[in-house]
Amino acid sequence: MTTTPFARPPGSATLMHVAILCPDVDASLRFYREGLGFSRTYEWTKTSTATGEQVWCGRGVYVELEGQTYIELFDGGTAGTDSSAGPLQHLALIVPSVDEAYTRCLAAGGSAFPLETWDGGPTTVTINGDPEMLVRVAFVRGPAGELIELYEQYSPVVAG
Repeated sequence: MTTTPFARPPGSATLMHVAILCPDVDASLRFYREGLGFSRTYEWTKTSTATGEQVWCGRGVYVELEGQTYIELFDGGTAGTDSSAGPLQHLALIVPSVDEAYTRCLAAGGSAFPLETWDGGPTTVTINGDPEMLVRVAFVRGPAGELIELYEQYSPVVAG
């Protein structure tokens, strides 16, 4: 099988951050730091325009995924809700070991997130595209209710 490396087209966008409204920013910060190994990189309480107009006021924290890609945690989420209803259904994170990340996430305040007949725990699946891909996945709910897919890839993604 021959694969062609994917090259981003000139001028294309790249992900900077995903924002999450959190009922308890400290609980979410603990989850991302202890459960997934991120470090807090920046915190603020107010955003203003160049003319001084206030755009947002409250606590905000960036935790870095890598390479200037972040999860942005904001005060203001509603306890007891989750992201499964959309429009953003879940966030997928590549981890070195799904099994270890799942255990750490649960210990750091996350919870299992069952999907239909599957309990959401670590499992290996085959994605039936062309070509097929073998991956290991698990789903957890973060403290703010966000649904997170822990993803370990065994086969390369072949971009068309």
